[in-house]
Amino acid sequence: MKKNSLIVLIIAILCSCQKKETKTIILSKASSNYVEWIEDDNTIILDAYTIKNTDSILALADGIILTGGEDINPLQYNDTINLAVCGDINYQRDTLERKLFDFALAYKIPLIGVCRGMQMMNVASGGTLYGDIPSEIGTTVIHRNNGEVMHEIAIVDTCSLIFPIRTDTFMVNSWHHQGLNDLSKNLRVIARSFDGLPEAVVMEKSAHPFMIAVQFHPERLGKENPIHQKMRDSFYKAMGE
Repeated sequence: MKKNSLIVLIIAILCSCQKKETKTIILSKASSNYVEWIEDDNTIILDAYTIKNTDSILALADGIILTGGEDINPLQYNDTINLAVCGDINYQRDTLERKLFDFALAYKIPLIGVCRGMQMMNVASGGTLYGDIPSEIGTTVIHRNNGEVMHEIAIVDTCSLIFPIRTDTFMVNSWHHQGLNDLSKNLRVIARSFDGLPEAVVMEKSAHPFMIAVQFHPERLGKENPIHQKMRDSFYKAMGE
């Protein structure tokens, strides 16, 4: 009887050791595409935009994703000229995402930025934005046309956290009219579109162990897309899967 009890106890211990630890991921503003991209059986996903007390969830964060959305208020990067070309500005979101970024930076929480999220990463760490790409850079590459478009980007610096390194160019989806202008000193560009606009960046390791961002939308590229898969896998690895 004692022998059988010991066997049961050992099996229980082994099962508990094999069980994955639950992770908590905070989205700055959630949508079904982001949730479906990043969800996992052992993951709790929180939508920071719908939670009044942000401090109550920050301590739970294993990872943070700054998602796509509205133009960032140019006053966030000390610019008044771009106010004329911005769409509706969401002051609540600007404040929220600054707070999420600052927390991730201070406490070394893995962070992904998507589209607006990449722009916020640059702004929050000292960079600036183009207010309107077509009028400032031109239309060699179309980054939006009454909705989402596809265009090619080229890898300019190796980073296996985002791109499966099998080729130096990728087709990505695009839906934005603003982009990175002056680059934060802590960010490194790893991919550009063929008009020179940054399309993917990483935070220097000396500033943070895992901050990556893209100007396109990996959450809408589909589960079979290698970038969709690679960014998700890298994020989970950084969280200590």
